[in-house]
Amino acid sequence: MTSIRKAIASTAIAGALVGATALAGPTSAYAESDQPGAAGAAASILDIIPAPTLDRMVAQAPLVDAANVIRTAVDRAPARGYAGIGLVDDHVTLWWKGALPTDITAAVTDARRTAPVQVAKATYSQAELRKAAAALTPVVKANPADASHSVRLRTDGTGIDIGVDYTAGAKLPKLPATGVRTSFVERDRLVERSRANDAAPFDGGASIGVTMPWCTAGFGVRNVDTDAGYLLTAEHCGAIGSPWHVGLSTGTGTLVGYAVDSNDDHDTMIISTSTPGDHLYVGGQQDEVRAKVLRWTEVFPGQLLCQSGHTSAGEIGGPVCNLRVDFHYDDIEDLVEATQLDGDEAARGGDSGGPVYSVNADGTVLAAGTTTRSLGVGFGFQDFATARDDYGNIVPATTIASTCRVSFVVTNSWVTGYSASVTVYNDGPAANGWSLGFAFPGGQLVQGHWNGIFQQTGAAVTVTNENHNASIPTGGAVNFGFTANGSPAVPAPFTLNGTTCN
Repeated sequence: MTSIRKAIASTAIAGALVGATALAGPTSAYAESDQPGAAGAAASILDIIPAPTLDRMVAQAPLVDAANVIRTAVDRAPARGYAGIGLVDDHVTLWWKGALPTDITAAVTDARRTAPVQVAKATYSQAELRKAAAALTPVVKANPADASHSVRLRTDGTGIDIGVDYTAGAKLPKLPATGVRTSFVERDRLVERSRANDAAPFDGGASIGVTMPWCTAGFGVRNVDTDAGYLLTAEHCGAIGSPWHVGLSTGTGTLVGYAVDSNDDHDTMIISTSTPGDHLYVGGQQDEVRAKVLRWTEVFPGQLLCQSGHTSAGEIGGPVCNLRVDFHYDDIEDLVEATQLDGDEAARGGDSGGPVYSVNADGTVLAAGTTTRSLGVGFGFQDFATARDDYGNIVPATTIASTCRVSFVVTNSWVTGYSASVTVYNDGPAANGWSLGFAFPGGQLVQGHWNGIFQQTGAAVTVTNENHNASIPTGGAVNFGFTANGSPAVPAPFTLNGTTCN
């Protein structure tokens, strides 16, 4: 049941969805007034990323919202027919083995109010694939000299891929029978990838090191429960207890803090600091072009991302974008693998630990993970959700620390009104029962609604849950929508159970 094949590139996102997308929260990126960005070269990330690439990334925002709504429903009872979920062209695809349960059917219906969703048949469920992978992984990892190096579950549920690198004398391992179709796929092993003079508050994308600048800062983060501040980066960059500095090119540099925790398997590390920054560098090595980190995001196959490693910034003067997520590993590392679609180098030595992110239409960014390794167009990173599993309830150190976030999407508009989809993300403890409040900015009145109980007094609107969507687990999302008269506009602020959301 094992076959050998070449890796085939999956379909990338193309085109744009109807309607405008906006995220509630702080707006644009900025450049310091005495830096090149302020002189008209590049004032924000919107000036740096090629327009076609940026358009495709922004168009994915509703797809990510829809995928998260479905993922939340799947996670409530995972041991069923679920195989995978991904972004394909202009829609979301859910792969499922067997008939959809009632709750998943309802979640797909909800998600389709935000973006197109297709349901496709899967040969194996994710539970079946993971059981098989558990038997395969020890064999694949047993001998580093063997050609095999990674175990990947196919998102579409058609089987398992074993990544192999046919170096001189390397042999294929003898795999145990699992009852699941398994293929050897030729893929080079990715190599670990270990800004010039940052100062507090310490931002992502800056060059960092212990005695010399050998890695890149990922994101400034805070633990919501303790308010402790950290800088997130890659574990292979240094040891716990080591002192980390920025500005090492000027001498000993400025102390950021000490590495206090790490996860070797996941290649993540946190450096303690009282002043984590809420921006990241997106320009060249010697400028101050930065973008606001608004929140974090789950990542899905087909999603397009950027990385802002320090070395790549020096080579190309900006971020590496058009990184398409291909799949999550299913081994002890739990990494995510992507491909640079333009044939460019995905990352360079010194980019390790740097920020991986998606870009919003207003120039803000969403934290997606940290760079770990690469080779040519191949790219490996650790997703932010896994870092949260490693270090507790950490979130980007935004100006407004919050346990909730809201995505607001105008799905249609006409002369006298519009329709909108609202996705609420919960970064705090599980909520059983919720109430979201917001205010319209221009006298709009709700005309119709779904998936919530609406009350409006003047500009103020309160939406409470219905019975079927009362719970929002930690890291989960719920969705509701409405039609209103007047011109489309983003309400603000959003509050979930009294807490102001990002």
